[in-house]
Amino acid sequence: MTTDGTSAADVALFDFGGVVIKTPFELLDTEWRGPFDPEADLLWQQAVSEEITEREYWHRRASEFHPDAEDPTFAFMRELYDTDEARIVRPEIVALLDELDRRGIRTAGLTNDLAAFHPPEWIERMTVIRRFDPLIDLSHAGFLKPAAEAFEYTLKVLDVDASQVVFFDDQPQNVEGAQACGIRSVRCDPTDIAGSVGQLRRALAPAGGLPSSSGGEVHPPD
Repeated sequence: MTTDGTSAADVALFDFGGVVIKTPFELLDTEWRGPFDPEADLLWQQAVSEEITEREYWHRRASEFHPDAEDPTFAFMRELYDTDEARIVRPEIVALLDELDRRGIRTAGLTNDLAAFHPPEWIERMTVIRRFDPLIDLSHAGFLKPAAEAFEYTLKVLDVDASQVVFFDDQPQNVEGAQACGIRSVRCDPTDIAGSVGQLRRALAPAGGLPSSSGGEVHPPD
């Protein structure tokens, strides 16, 4: 059991962009700030409220930098993330992956846009991707988070029940989608990574287990 009385999880399921790797907002100084200043970014508010998809958000933003590109988002992400892995991967997440590996907790990934945003050679050289068993990419699946199909498919691939998983994602709508499918969820707040990681550690720990930092929110399934 965890500290809140629920069963300890067998699988920690991570989003990739914004959770494992830093957001574009952290890598580029622009007037659009997304979760770092949502009141000043109307387009981000529309993405969070699902008036547009996150993919559409980045298409529009990337078009400001690459208006003539065949795929502005792909060009933008390639330019921004084509750098040393250590500069873009969150060290807090690497440390957590090391800890979960020592504790025997399986780590898996669930992302909407890995192949949609990044070229194959970049994916191949990112060693952190190999830490996940597996990293499920929905780029060409025909459905995306937060749709129920995304989580149902993921549970099937992982061959586990929803009760065995704790999900970690930075998008509130994805957290809500996972909850609706019976998956415990922790929102990763990009403005408070340490606090969010602490909440995930608490959600994964058995009763009387590891202490965690304050911050973030643990969402039990509906």
